[in-house]
Amino acid sequence: MRKYFPLFLGLFFFGSCQTDQGNTEQEDANPPVEEEITLPHPEEDYDAAEYKWGFINRRGELVIRDLYDDVRDFSEGLCVVRVGGRWGFIDTNGKVAIPIEHKGAWTFSEGLARVLTFEDKIGFMDKSGEWVIEPTLEEALDFKNGRSKFRDGERYGYLNLSGDIVIPAIYESVSSSFEGKYASAKKFGRHGIIDIDGKEVIPFEYERTFPFKNGLARVKKDGLYGYVDLNGKWIIEPQYKTARNFDEGLAPVKVDGKFGLINTSGKYVVEPQYEQMWYANDSRWGVVKDDLYGCVDEKGEIAIPILFENLYSLSEGIACYQQNQLWGFIDKNGQKITGPQFGLVWSFREGLGRAATYQGTVIINNLGELVVPPRYLDIRDYHEGLARAQVFRR
Repeated sequence: MRKYFPLFLGLFFFGSCQTDQGNTEQEDANPPVEEEITLPHPEEDYDAAEYKWGFINRRGELVIRDLYDDVRDFSEGLCVVRVGGRWGFIDTNGKVAIPIEHKGAWTFSEGLARVLTFEDKIGFMDKSGEWVIEPTLEEALDFKNGRSKFRDGERYGYLNLSGDIVIPAIYESVSSSFEGKYASAKKFGRHGIIDIDGKEVIPFEYERTFPFKNGLARVKKDGLYGYVDLNGKWIIEPQYKTARNFDEGLAPVKVDGKFGLINTSGKYVVEPQYEQMWYANDSRWGVVKDDLYGCVDEKGEIAIPILFENLYSLSEGIACYQQNQLWGFIDKNGQKITGPQFGLVWSFREGLGRAATYQGTVIINNLGELVVPPRYLDIRDYHEGLARAQVFRR
């Protein structure tokens, strides 16, 4: 594959991010997300985009014309688009499915999409554009596992797909969505865990709580982390200043300034020795040692050599790495798919990865072969076989 020179980084940081997956986590890692809605600007605040957005297929062909000032990714066969200061939806053929006449709209999830009226009220529409949940809500988030977080005054609860309140708005904060059947919540200044029907599974007596993974929930008490089971019984007593959730039966914990990996019995599988440690997907754990990044497997054996300036979590078996200030792609076994030759890279999705070159954004496949050359001003990730692209026209 032809080698490209790095693009000026500022251009690609504008409106883009390198990856959705971070390489390390904060002290209180994986907190109960308390995402709130940022409402769109008033209609009159929008200017027409100089370069419009359309969609390309996997060969890089423009299959939906660049007619839109802004677009989002396709989900469930429909996509949010903006013309001027109004939002609506198109289908994969570029046909308008829901009129472009709303103050705001969000991506479809579980058959419904959030839509904002010009009265600043949120409701949920189906794919025919009919209101399933009338626009009466001050604030609500997308459905996941059949629940939508909503706000009533200063408290939060959850709706079901019919718009019924299944968990009353009695909590000071709740997770943005349920992870499986559980969510973290806060009441009277303390944290606990509720199930999808609103039953309080873990009592509200902790400084932090995190939803169950591998049958254990990470909780913080008296400044230290431990793990409890579904009955609230301590399985691993609070003893860690920093700890992560369990994935594949293992969790990174920090002791005396170093991270190791424990099993669900609290026994070390990997002794504490790393400056940072996180689950990187595909039976790999990212590690940092002497300020260099790599990955170990579930036995603690080196899977990706610890020699990179930066390394991000695996997506579809491929990770982004940085070496000599440039970026490339590597597989879960440490084999380089590309050399370090890009200004920026983004995680693989649907078998394709994005990379920034001096000439523009390119798309490569999992063999490192060029699939879409730099013919567009900007390209985003593929979703349902289509990627949004910003077209440069003179």
